[in-house]
Amino acid sequence: MPKRIVALLITLLLFVPSFAALKGLENLSDNSIVKVGENVDVPEGVETKAVVAVGGTVTIAGRVKEDVVTVGGDIILKKTAVVNGSAVAVGGKVEKEAGATLKGELTEIKFPAAIITKGLGFGLALISVLSFISFLVFALIIVAFFVKPLGVVSYYVEKLPGHALLWGVLAAFLIIPAIVMMVLSIIGIPFIPLFFIIIASAFIFGYVASSQLIGKVVLRTVRVYNKPIMFETAVGLIALYVIGFLPVFGFIIKGLFSIMGLGAVFVTRFGSK
Repeated sequence: MPKRIVALLITLLLFVPSFAALKGLENLSDNSIVKVGENVDVPEGVETKAVVAVGGTVTIAGRVKEDVVTVGGDIILKKTAVVNGSAVAVGGKVEKEAGATLKGELTEIKFPAAIITKGLGFGLALISVLSFISFLVFALIIVAFFVKPLGVVSYYVEKLPGHALLWGVLAAFLIIPAIVMMVLSIIGIPFIPLFFIIIASAFIFGYVASSQLIGKVVLRTVRVYNKPIMFETAVGLIALYVIGFLPVFGFIIKGLFSIMGLGAVFVTRFGSK
């Protein structure tokens, strides 16, 4: 089994039991910082690869080699800050002091107010938004680990959407027969949980890759080009989240992209081809 699939399965296993398991996780990959429900402070003289925070404010006075991303929090760039990538605040704002260096894009993504003020009530809307934020940060972590494989899957969906859809439908229809065969063979029963994890990973990986493509298309329509893949993915996920509120059609559209993503993952073997 390819190493990237194993890594994705491990990430999924860590995420499914509890989103809180990510809290306080530091040095996730090559000195990157991920925080959930806490503020992040990179002081002057300190260098890190990338910073991702959920529900906390990020204050940068040192150097960040890549991107700084917050979900439900603000980004504060002090005058001594140097960020080689982009600063992306989802549901927050970016404050840049005079003298701060930001070589990438400064981007703020606001959540639509209608999501909070309308629908089945504030309580359900809040649960919906929090669930979405949880998945969003999980998706961004996947992007951070699997940039190239996600690009391969997204490219396949973009160039061969019909093939991706057909392969996705075929893969989805084969799930039940595969389970039945494992049950009937007896020796395959112990592998059923692993099979479910692989299928769930494939659906999630494909959905994230499709979201990246949607985000890129959305940005192109407003003549915004060459954004970081994290930003494109965040835009795509938000777009699909909002589309999901459309009666009937929202479910169909999200389902189609999920199936196309699954098909692309199946054909490209999680982006390894």
